[in-house]
Amino acid sequence: MYELGHLGLYKNVPKKSMFNPTPNYERDSYTLLQYKSHLRNEFLIPLKADGDGTGVATIRLQSTEDQTINITGAGRFYTDAQGTTGESTSAVVGTDLTTLYVKLSAGSCYLVLTKADKLSGLGSPSTNVITEATNAPIINGCKLGYKLHSVINIRLAVNSKSFFTGSIDNCHNLGVLNISGNRLCAITGSIDSCLGLTYFTINSNPLCAITGSIDSCLGLTYFDTSGNTLSNNSGDIGKAIFCNYIACNGNTSPLTYVTRRSNWTSTLRRIHISSASMTTEMVDNLFIDIDASGVLPSNEKLINVNGLCAPVSSASAEARASLVSKGFTLVYNNE
Repeated sequence: MYELGHLGLYKNVPKKSMFNPTPNYERDSYTLLQYKSHLRNEFLIPLKADGDGTGVATIRLQSTEDQTINITGAGRFYTDAQGTTGESTSAVVGTDLTTLYVKLSAGSCYLVLTKADKLSGLGSPSTNVITEATNAPIINGCKLGYKLHSVINIRLAVNSKSFFTGSIDNCHNLGVLNISGNRLCAITGSIDSCLGLTYFTINSNPLCAITGSIDSCLGLTYFDTSGNTLSNNSGDIGKAIFCNYIACNGNTSPLTYVTRRSNWTSTLRRIHISSASMTTEMVDNLFIDIDASGVLPSNEKLINVNGLCAPVSSASAEARASLVSKGFTLVYNNE
């Protein structure tokens, strides 16, 4: 067997004397192809045909430098959204977000990026990596891998069929992770590995299991693990000085409020946590400090610290009344 080192997750690789490093996209398993892609500095995105294969999927990728992307099997690229012109089996992913129109008549295929270490975006902060369409191919369990050191954006929001798996632990430069509304996604790893995270949401993905402390990501502006009972994140929300959205309802992440602050963001959308680590003193201080900072409510206008959080005391009564007068909705456990 090969000594895989940090690639130890690749089990059952053929013995060296039998190993052929050239990928066989028709016969090799996805796991074996991943191992071979590591040797070749490639990254694979598996696609699967859906329906009768007449539809066109729109896929958006970005790279730190121009690189070739190939498509295997019956898959084809086109230059128009209707899938009628410019048919080819290769294209170029550029330094701007690149739009690829893809058809797959039947079965499965792979998108093969030839410079995995240069891939910077699976989508963008505002644009999904794939726009699903009727009878168009879907992303079939693309596994986030060890080679994605340059990836800063991953977005797959509200797609019912496409999904990702794997760990974010090797995406050290990740800034935006938006995997929301995709109940098939099974993402693991720790946010401690992604110190540059600013926008993080795995909302309504019950198979995702993310750990780590928000203290590691001091640039967070948005943090949402709602509906993810497997995720468990610690940390002090008083240190998240840029964050105006913290939603951890649906899990019991042991968040605290230790570092008191008067510099809350200019507007506050939502704080919704259920943490047994939140004492009465912390809950009171949270209301008192938000009120004293003069922060204004926006969008959801919600501060919800009920559930496992300790009850309020009379110490925060004046602050709570003031926050309600400013337009906040408050939900808490009474003393």
